[in-house]
Amino acid sequence: MRNYDKITPDGTRDLLFDECTRRQELVERLTTQFANRGYHQIRTPALEFYDVFGSAAAHFPQESMYKLSDTQGRLMVLRPDCTIPIARLASTRLSGMSLPLRLYYCQHVYRVQHTMRGKPSEIYQTGVELIGAGNQRSDLEILELAATALAQIGDGFRIELCHIGYFKALIDSLKADESTKETIRQYIEQKNYAALTDLLDQFGESCPARALKYLPRLFGGEEVFERAYRLFDENGAHESLDNLHTLYSYLCQLGLKEKVLIDLGMVNQAEYYTGILFRGYFDGIGEPVLSGGRYDHLLEDFGQPLSATGFGIYVDSAVSLLSERPLKSPQILVFSEDDCLPQAVQQVRQFISQGMVVENCVFSTQEEAIQYAKKRGIQQLCHVSQQGIVLIEIPTDGRDN
Repeated sequence: MRNYDKITPDGTRDLLFDECTRRQELVERLTTQFANRGYHQIRTPALEFYDVFGSAAAHFPQESMYKLSDTQGRLMVLRPDCTIPIARLASTRLSGMSLPLRLYYCQHVYRVQHTMRGKPSEIYQTGVELIGAGNQRSDLEILELAATALAQIGDGFRIELCHIGYFKALIDSLKADESTKETIRQYIEQKNYAALTDLLDQFGESCPARALKYLPRLFGGEEVFERAYRLFDENGAHESLDNLHTLYSYLCQLGLKEKVLIDLGMVNQAEYYTGILFRGYFDGIGEPVLSGGRYDHLLEDFGQPLSATGFGIYVDSAVSLLSERPLKSPQILVFSEDDCLPQAVQQVRQFISQGMVVENCVFSTQEEAIQYAKKRGIQQLCHVSQQGIVLIEIPTDGRDN
């Protein structure tokens, strides 16, 4: 039988040293921004009852969840998403609080990746949820905060922005069964022009069919709105465009014109989102680093018909954009004779209280301590003995970090 005691499961990996430091520093920068805007941290369990995600099966199919049972045989899952448990929390323990709720989180999600080898199954996210506000003010707040968060990661970001109402107006006007509509949605999301055209040809020259064929090409800046207005004006399509256009104008006034693109072909999870949806990208990374949108019906599943919007950041993707840094060596290595071990520990404490990075030496001789300090690039040795404390300068001859 093959042993798996020296490897990690598919989709997981170990994080070492600098990557852990960069992740922690980035999360601290992001969450400081969230807290400064009045958002409060919450944490939900990594283990949830399967029923929490039962009504969300269209968005998180059961085959994408890691499942297990508790001691009573009840079906459990490792949390595959952060927003749905937060909706549960907002509808139960937080139901008596004043609205809107401003919440942020930093936690893992776990998703089975059946067909995407190399994609992570353990994903670390941080993000915000604004619950109990359904107006354009809250949309602008979330979009501006998303841009602020991306700026904490780097300058070369862009936000692709959509309003799912435009697509819904088109697809609801098309006389097709639900299976066909879902296939159309997938082709638009994938920008599979050839397959989309072949499928929509069966609907002739109907206005919704013509518009859906063109939808993946509605990508760009201000000019997108003029084309979209001309393309289709039924079933509330213009209302969605008006809402999106106003938000785009506000973002331009905030100096984000060069950072925001309109993409009306962004139609993922059309049944989940109810208004704006957006993604944040950086050059050199094909996958979004940030994603979010408005989801006004999710909390209804938990008995609270509250509007909500938010976004999540894929932290490890963001960390990959940050420059690696060499490991920092301690400033001082404290070595002591065998009869002065407690005094050495006290000396370590004193140096730390002065703001220094200190390492306690575990070697038995001063010669070994000096050789170790040279390899690590430690510049001073503090020798503690019954005769007193002596600081010795160490000439470094290379580092072995």
